[in-house]
Amino acid sequence: MSENKNSEDNGEGQLDLFNKEVTNQQNPPATSKNISTLVDDIYKLVTTGTKSPNQEYLIGMAISIMDGVKKQLWATTNNKPPSLRMSNIGKPCTRALWYEIKGDVKGEPLSPETKLKFMVGDIVEAVILYLAKEAGHTVTLQQKEIEIDGIRGHIDAVIDGELVDVKSTTSMGIKKFADGSLAEDDPFGYISQISGYANALGKKTGTFLAFDKSAGDLVTYTHYELEDTSKKIANVKEVLAKDAPPPRPFDPYYDKTAGRKKLGINCSYCSFKEHCWADRGLDIQFKSGKPVFYLKDTKNDFSF
Repeated sequence: MSENKNSEDNGEGQLDLFNKEVTNQQNPPATSKNISTLVDDIYKLVTTGTKSPNQEYLIGMAISIMDGVKKQLWATTNNKPPSLRMSNIGKPCTRALWYEIKGDVKGEPLSPETKLKFMVGDIVEAVILYLAKEAGHTVTLQQKEIEIDGIRGHIDAVIDGELVDVKSTTSMGIKKFADGSLAEDDPFGYISQISGYANALGKKTGTFLAFDKSAGDLVTYTHYELEDTSKKIANVKEVLAKDAPPPRPFDPYYDKTAGRKKLGINCSYCSFKEHCWADRGLDIQFKSGKPVFYLKDTKNDFSF
């Protein structure tokens, strides 16, 4: 899945129909392949190539790409009210989730650039899963719908018996997957998301297959300490049942160079930041072409 994926529930895609109609679409069980060799096997495949790629796998990839593009275009026209999904229950900020589900203000619309990133992320996922099949790994349950306590979601796939979630990320982001620090620094709630998928399938672990969009690197990271998804869902529903949003969970950071406080990564990416921080006001500055959100109200701004 690409980062910050859109709505999960948009009907049965062409890939679902393809999987139902083609009984032998999955590659035969492999005896020497497992998740630990996946990246090396994909690298070897793209290095040496093949004169006879599997036509069913190619068709499956093409259908997945078509579904991904349709999904992102459909999301733009979707007028359904926001709802809880497996991909958003893990958001570190339940205040933002309250605004999204219960608030009377709309969040900032996604920019065309962000929508294109999501679309490309879906395409990357389809290509990576195709390469895994072509490299001899067993890929099953693509886009299978799962459910826990009424909250639904769709997994990416199970590869060699292991739950796998594909993430296309940045050169900075992929470091967290490579060194395992994602468990301590997870601003987008990936751990909660994959925990929900794993718990629904009865798996003990979940593996991320991360792709660096800039450098082309692939890495895997297997997370062993799954969260209690039912407890997470109960806590989120309790927050959403209240008439007022919870307090802001993140404090601004002091920028010594600017001598001002600015929003951190969670708040900067939030579509409700203008409304959430209306009491302080936001001043947008650009550094290296990227927006930085400073607080206009400088009360209590000091170095610490």
